[in-house]
Amino acid sequence: MKRSAWAVTAVLVVLAGVSAWFFGLDPRHAVVLVGAAFAAGIADGLLEAVDVPRARLTPLPVPVRGLAEIQALEFSLSSADPGMRAVLEVHGLAADAARARPDVPRSPSFDAFVAQSQPAPLDHRTLRSLADELERIVLSPRATDAAPPPSNNSQETR
Repeated sequence: MKRSAWAVTAVLVVLAGVSAWFFGLDPRHAVVLVGAAFAAGIADGLLEAVDVPRARLTPLPVPVRGLAEIQALEFSLSSADPGMRAVLEVHGLAADAARARPDVPRSPSFDAFVAQSQPAPLDHRTLRSLADELERIVLSPRATDAAPPPSNNSQETR
């Protein structure tokens, strides 16, 4: 056992001895308590010395944020008072859409909203317009989708 394991054992034994004195345990119970602390310290030292490869959990997948989240958010925004949670959700979706679709034109107000690290509370009308633009960005075709596939007409016919 390492020196640190013996230090842990000594601390546990001292704590057990002080506890036995403080609570006024009779000598037989005090010896059992100190012995249990000593055994726990030894077990801690032995288990600390064992070198076993530990299982690593795989990271959780990043949730896909798309049209379903936008539609759920629009449903929650249909109330009279949208609240800060909706603002933060719109901000997260807008930042993801701006990163994923940099080729789609955006309004200056949308870019200003995305540039904020902590968005300020917005009124219902502004949130609605941001959600509409967000939906337009998500639904717009990608530049690679809009381009026709290259044809292979370079073969010579004889």
